[in-house]
Amino acid sequence: MSRNVRIALSVAISVVLLWLALKDVDWDQAMAAMRNAEYLYVLPMLPLTVWTLYIRAQRWRVFLGGVGVAPMGTLVSSTNIGFMANMVLPLRVGEVIRPVLLSRKESLPLSGVLGSCLLERIFDMFCILTLFAIAAMWVDVSERVQQWGYALLSVAMTVAAGLAILRFQEALALRIARRVCDLLPSGIGDPAYGFVEGFVNALAMLGNASAFARAFGWSFFLWGVISLLYVLGFWAFHLDVPLAKGALVLTAIIAIAVSVPSAPGFIGSYQLGCVLALGIFGVDESAALAFSLVLHMTQFVSVIGAGLYSLWKEGMSLSDVEAREVADEAVEAGSGSQAGE
Repeated sequence: MSRNVRIALSVAISVVLLWLALKDVDWDQAMAAMRNAEYLYVLPMLPLTVWTLYIRAQRWRVFLGGVGVAPMGTLVSSTNIGFMANMVLPLRVGEVIRPVLLSRKESLPLSGVLGSCLLERIFDMFCILTLFAIAAMWVDVSERVQQWGYALLSVAMTVAAGLAILRFQEALALRIARRVCDLLPSGIGDPAYGFVEGFVNALAMLGNASAFARAFGWSFFLWGVISLLYVLGFWAFHLDVPLAKGALVLTAIIAIAVSVPSAPGFIGSYQLGCVLALGIFGVDESAALAFSLVLHMTQFVSVIGAGLYSLWKEGMSLSDVEAREVADEAVEAGSGSQAGE
């Protein structure tokens, strides 16, 4: 599928998701909710969002344990620029840009750095599915939703078991990957094997009990800090939502929603995630949309600001980030992965 077709498809998905979020909205009520919001609670969201990027960089250093050592400054800059790219560029190219920037600056093997990013996403998926399962069992929802919660928790446990098997059967996994990749054209098979090998190398950190515990600790801490954004939003919009339950539900559902391919900045998917999650607690679509617009804009401004600062610090421009050779280098290294945030 060509790049233009993928961009058009992602935009179309965003349009559909945005329509679903907006179709029952009373705009007068939504605007009233925004006017009556207490923006004193919104201001802390700016530094809190930037802090989540710093936490991601700290966690990334743990995942890189099996690949190499990188200074915190480079990890922060690469993270800020990568997440900014996801906000303004199509196809979540920031998921590729982030490891490429780090690999280039610190001369680390790109396949291993890409593998560490994939490992991050797997840990995120585990945390999100676990949070969703807890929310489904904790909140008064339909039996069908509860069944989804149990099913997703089973998926999370299966993923964890699969990683453990892969970690302790590295030689077997690489032999199987080599045989499969040998069946492919060399232009595809060799980069694909390089990516698998890098991912297996990144898994080396799972053999260290301390690193493994820190990776999980940072992951749940990250999503805990993200949940605080929604608590501040409840206070800002005077929503009668239980703080712990509500934050947990929004964190899980919005994270799942924005993982769907969409236009830059997760437009549409973020709004629909908020509307669906708040609807569980009886919040009407108009108030939920107002909530989503303010929180989304706050996060957008924070991430863009952090990214622009890092671009300035690294002596780069957005056109440098968007340069074709960055994407080409990642593709040559076997990055077909553009996992969601």
